[in-house]
Amino acid sequence: MPAKTHDPALVRDNGILEVIVPDPGTVLRWHCHGYPDLLARWHHHPEVEFHLIREGTGQMMIGDALVPFEAGQVTLIGGGVPHNWLSDLGVGESLGHRDVLCQVRPERLTALAEIFAEAAPVRVLLERSSHGIALEGEPASRAAGVLDAMGTHTGVGRLADLLALIAVFCEAPDSQWHSLVTPGYQPDLTPDTAHRINTALAVISQNLSTVNLADVADSVAMSPGAFSRFFHQASGITFSDLVRRLRISRACHLLTSTDLPISRIQEDCGYRNPSNFNRRFREETGTTPREYRRDHRR
Repeated sequence: MPAKTHDPALVRDNGILEVIVPDPGTVLRWHCHGYPDLLARWHHHPEVEFHLIREGTGQMMIGDALVPFEAGQVTLIGGGVPHNWLSDLGVGESLGHRDVLCQVRPERLTALAEIFAEAAPVRVLLERSSHGIALEGEPASRAAGVLDAMGTHTGVGRLADLLALIAVFCEAPDSQWHSLVTPGYQPDLTPDTAHRINTALAVISQNLSTVNLADVADSVAMSPGAFSRFFHQASGITFSDLVRRLRISRACHLLTSTDLPISRIQEDCGYRNPSNFNRRFREETGTTPREYRRDHRR
């Protein structure tokens, strides 16, 4: 199914709250889209979301965590947990089929557990989802296959897919899943917060090689100091850490997908000094840019 750039079933409130309308005749919503896309921004919704990244690499923002992602990442995100995925893209690049997702109200799953004793583990799963869950290994591959196939099914078939997804998450060994959000995290779900976060992320993404704190703060009508405190409190990461990780993530993408000289990649990612670039790159990846290109070349 081709990626969509607009979904009329969604009502947006200042870029934070998605009002999800299930597909006709079902309590589920299955959807796919590319990147960049109107849906790809910092947001939240009451529904729990099973989510698959089909292509690309980048950084996932969820709650107060910043998590690297690559193709095949499968997550379960609880209702009310803000999230966003920032892909590594070169100038003019886009991803046509990046995201696949299934959304359902948590009370529907709770009702399932009340009716069927076999579904009792769903309660624990919903509690865990409030911190975000990422699968690894074989469970992630199985869940990815189910999510992809769900788009070709309707009715009872789609319900069966939902039950299969739940089973994968409930039965995954402890060694093949992990939480993403810090316990005790309390999100700020006000529309003004999301509007400022999304504005800041847009400025950062569009000007990654030259962006600075003062310019981003100005874009949301805040002083640099006030914005720095606000961003850290709202997203769980400092402005400088986010920019550094996005720059190094983009460098990794360019090293493996292009033949650009490392000196050019360094400049394109905002580093004027080769020593500083190499130091930051090693801090994030554990290796040098040259070694990374050699070991990860496509």
